[in-house]
Amino acid sequence: MKYRAIFRIYGLIMANMLLIMGGQLAYLYLVGPITMDDGRPMTLPEIPFLGLLIIILITAGGLTTAAILQRKPAPIRYVSVNSKPYTRQVERNENSSENQQYRPTYPGQYSAKTGNLHYNKSEEKENLNWKDDAQLEKTITKKLGSFEKQELQLPNSGTIFFGFLMSLALGIAVLGERGPFLYLFPIAFLVAFSFPGLIWVSYIYSRTITSPEPQRLVLIALAWGMFSTLPASLLNDIGARLLDVNQNALLDDNVAFGRPEFILVSIVAPIVEELLKPIGLLFVMKRLRTPYEGVLYGVACGMGFAIIENMLYELFILIWHGSDAWTINAFLRGIGSTVLHAVGPAAVGYAVAYANQMERPMAKYVGLAYVFGIVMHGLWNSIATVVLQKWEYTAYALIVLMIVLCLAFIVKILEYGRKYANLELKVNDFDDLEEEATNSGH
Repeated sequence: MKYRAIFRIYGLIMANMLLIMGGQLAYLYLVGPITMDDGRPMTLPEIPFLGLLIIILITAGGLTTAAILQRKPAPIRYVSVNSKPYTRQVERNENSSENQQYRPTYPGQYSAKTGNLHYNKSEEKENLNWKDDAQLEKTITKKLGSFEKQELQLPNSGTIFFGFLMSLALGIAVLGERGPFLYLFPIAFLVAFSFPGLIWVSYIYSRTITSPEPQRLVLIALAWGMFSTLPASLLNDIGARLLDVNQNALLDDNVAFGRPEFILVSIVAPIVEELLKPIGLLFVMKRLRTPYEGVLYGVACGMGFAIIENMLYELFILIWHGSDAWTINAFLRGIGSTVLHAVGPAAVGYAVAYANQMERPMAKYVGLAYVFGIVMHGLWNSIATVVLQKWEYTAYALIVLMIVLCLAFIVKILEYGRKYANLELKVNDFDDLEEEATNSGH
């Protein structure tokens, strides 16, 4: 199926929702609920066997994620094996009972010609015309394709973007008409929060220079980005408690931000989130051969985070501010804050891969990339919260400018990544030519 990856991505979303619910309940169970400024605590509902429910949610989410991302074994290849080790063992143990216990790699079927139960099929005359291993491997790969790699099964970015716009139109229509059409809204909601992130993953993946990256590893980076929203929310909550943040200011646009709220959204949250998102690169570190791969996997980590954050924010907006606010918020988050979450991890991925390829000090480049992601994230949060409350039109202009800068950065860093991928390809071609010339005696 051409678009099979979408179903796996939605499976990862459901699994991470279970993990987030279990993790949040466990955190509130241990730390306690938040107390509002008016003295009213945000108490948890009375849930019987809460500890058991937490264990079930976390276990179910973890097992579902592992099942989706598991490494699938390659199909069995019935090829000839080298019979020399078997022959040497027969010669050494000709009169030994150990010879009867030896089982070759290729089990085969019973042969009436030799009388052996297990045998090497290539030993029989006029059987199959087996080729040498290297040529046989090329033949199998040419006919069946590689079992090691699988291209990402996503629609192209243009198709995904069109689906995103149609989801907004469908959402406006069904929320306006109500009635039985309202049952179509979950489809619009599902597409609206997830497709903006998939647009960038598909766009960058389609710019592959050499061989395509395995789908499983891209999904691992996406899955980590989704999961990182859990520790990010917990650490942000700890920061809010330490700073004594007014929770009403975070929940109500009519309550002005103070210094603690400004520090939380503009400093603490960017530091926490930009630190957690690129950790997913550790799971694919061996694949970061060129800056292009660094950008691809970095963006995948950021887009996983953006998908879950979009879902939570849009659900909150729909419940607290109504359908009109949901439509505007879904559009702005889709074209704005989504690409913002790609900037920091993409910069870190580029820095890691660039340092590896050019043999430069990794700590220096990764540190600069991390600081760059924090600055961009902090500016965005400041404009979208503090500036928007005081100077509305100025904030909108600055948000548009930030979106343009984020888009330009992603496109430019991808261009540089592809340039270095071409450089590695040319170097490899030169090495192959040099080796061929050496072997030919020139």
